[in-house]
Amino acid sequence: MFPEINEVDWDIARHNPSAAPRRQKLRYEGDEYTPKWVRYTGQAKEGYCDSCKPGKWLQLKNSAYWYHKQFFHGISSVSGKRFMEPLEQRAGDHDVVEGLCHQCHQFVPICNAKRKTSVLWYRHAHKCHIYDKPKSTSKRTTLSNHHHANKKYFT
Repeated sequence: MFPEINEVDWDIARHNPSAAPRRQKLRYEGDEYTPKWVRYTGQAKEGYCDSCKPGKWLQLKNSAYWYHKQFFHGISSVSGKRFMEPLEQRAGDHDVVEGLCHQCHQFVPICNAKRKTSVLWYRHAHKCHIYDKPKSTSKRTTLSNHHHANKKYFT
């Protein structure tokens, strides 16, 4: 599916070919983390978040796209799939909702009065959950290899 592009973006792309959206190879089939569409190059390169409705462009160089996918949509940088949901939920102290983690078997905060989203759960999952890294579909170095060079395969 082609990204949603507004008139201003089309006008810019007519004058700057690097601003035109182009397909990008995924690391492997079913990868929901790597952007399918990118535009611009170098420092200005952006990835299209197709998980958002409507979709939106986020910078790759400053990691805005990568953090957005992990902590807003809950998609693992390692597996390219959504983090596993808590096994069960319960009310915790101080208006906190807690979830039982399948990996560490502890109840951890999911959300609170300040953060109504699941970002707290996604941050825990990113540190705690262990996934197998799928095999790449190409021999080419992927976009995210540089970003995750120092990470062990934990998400």
